[in-house]
Amino acid sequence: MSLGLQILISGAAAGSLYGLVAVVHTLVYRLTGVVQFALGDMIGVAAFSALVVAAGTGAVAQEHVSPWRFALALAVAFLVAAAIGVIGYVGAVAPFLERGSALGWIAATAALAFALHALLETMFGRPGYVMPDPFPFDRLGDDGLVTIAGATLRARDVFVVILGLAVAAGASLVLRRTRSGHALEAIASDLEAARVVGLPVERLVTAAFALAGALAATVAVVAGPGEPIDASTGALLGLKGLAAALAVGFGSFWRAFAAGVVLGLAEATIATASVAGVELGASYREVLPLAAALALAAVVAARRPREVA
Repeated sequence: MSLGLQILISGAAAGSLYGLVAVVHTLVYRLTGVVQFALGDMIGVAAFSALVVAAGTGAVAQEHVSPWRFALALAVAFLVAAAIGVIGYVGAVAPFLERGSALGWIAATAALAFALHALLETMFGRPGYVMPDPFPFDRLGDDGLVTIAGATLRARDVFVVILGLAVAAGASLVLRRTRSGHALEAIASDLEAARVVGLPVERLVTAAFALAGALAATVAVVAGPGEPIDASTGALLGLKGLAAALAVGFGSFWRAFAAGVVLGLAEATIATASVAGVELGASYREVLPLAAALALAAVVAARRPREVA
């Protein structure tokens, strides 16, 4: 039971991050029919923007930072990611949507991803950085480790699960309970009808891409503290979130979030437990769940083909 609880909490913590990324992918796709291939590297840029403001780029070391400085770092990360989201839409997506060129936006968003990744590789080339943690989790239990029902868990993992659920719920409420959210859902349902009734389509979709960037920054700041990050961390998160969103056919936000959690649980199970009597270990934790999610996505796409803009 203790091992099961440990897998559940640690897997759900990682899966909550994948789920949030899947929610952002779903938001963008449902509004435009576009897959934002640069989302993962946007997360990376947001994470390192926050790192520079919070602690600079000195030697790798876990440390705490004052709440006001972390709040400033968070604000900078949000602004940077939102700006990249808007620039990505205006420069890499909108022109090709108007021409009906799917190949154009695929190439443009992929090029944006490569450009952002190259920027991160150039400026942050060391193999690992650690973002300071604004919350003193190491004061809880035994240096941040707590024991529940015989299972040893990281206090931060419990926090990440709760925060992931809160952010996903907040994004869903904004889209379903506000006037702007209703307008965005109308655009997603029928773009031409939304234009006919006078909705400011371009302004609202641009704002949605800014929101997508802000959510990417949220993922970056939640994921950053406590774990080493490098230039490829955001790209990997983006890929896993995309796999989760694809696996449920870019359905509802909660389905996308749940798919991310399942992916995280699968990783934790493979890394920690034996599967059918075989202990695969950590070397398989990244490959097998991701491959399974992508295979499921291929099956879903084959059964439910959809035209993209």
